Amino acid sequence: MKRRTVLGALGGVAAGGFPTIIGAKSARAAALLDPNKPEDLYTIHRKLNFSFDEKPVFWFIEATRFGLKDYEFTPFWKMHVGMVSKVKDTGEHLYESSFMSTIFYSDLETGKLLETFHNPYTGQKRPVNQPTVARIKRTHGLTGVVSDARPREGSGAVSRKDVIGPAHVINDDVWCNGDLVVKAETPNNLDMTIHVNDWSTYHGSISEVSDPDVMSAAATHTFNDINTFNHPWIGMQGVTANSVSRGYGRKSRTVEGMPPAWRGFMADQHPDIMADIDGAIEG
Repeated sequence: MKRRTVLGALGGVAAGGFPTIIGAKSARAAALLDPNKPEDLYTIHRKLNFSFDEKPVFWFIEATRFGLKDYEFTPFWKMHVGMVSKVKDTGEHLYESSFMSTIFYSDLETGKLLETFHNPYTGQKRPVNQPTVARIKRTHGLTGVVSDARPREGSGAVSRKDVIGPAHVINDDVWCNGDLVVKAETPNNLDMTIHVNDWSTYHGSISEVSDPDVMSAAATHTFNDINTFNHPWIGMQGVTANSVSRGYGRKSRTVEGMPPAWRGFMADQHPDIMADIDGAIEG
């Protein structure tokens, strides 16, 4: 194969829809973004997590849900998370995201969809309520999600903090945090203060993220949550324990980049969504 042909093949697009290594290296001619500048941090987070175009962005998280009681972790089930989003600009450093997610709980040993949960703390067998399809619209600003925490009628006050950063650069690697913290006061359906701490760390190439021609950079994701048990069906009322998840994932521009397990669950449980992912984002 001629040298020009080889370079042309390497400089193409990978299966996930992102530039391959030659395209990423060419970005180094551009000035690198500075994560200490709010405008650059905004760009780093948006290119890693979302996009600057309106094409769909797919994320998966493969995770294990644990119970944390008396400083010991007990694995409960496997989580298969799929998230699809689109964004559109609404102003300077402002954009709206339309977001859809589906989560499936599977048995740690068989890999099959979990139907019964054997609660190790109470000894009860509980029927599993698999999560429903979630659709959310958010407006994002320079420092994170633009939101207001208003009490819902008949419920206690809810406060939330969606923040981006800090980001850290070592050589060509960049890591950027994007965290969500929610606190819901009583009254609520659990009759206790509800806490959600979703910690996300996105990883990619600072040279690729800094390239003005790159709309959405290739990225991976590590995920942890440290929460109260926020679903009554688990049967944790009266148990002093916390819910903890540990997971990882990767971004893709196509549904083919999602894990086979998630695609299999989707085809079985939500064939209508799999047939029209674009339309399903908006519902």
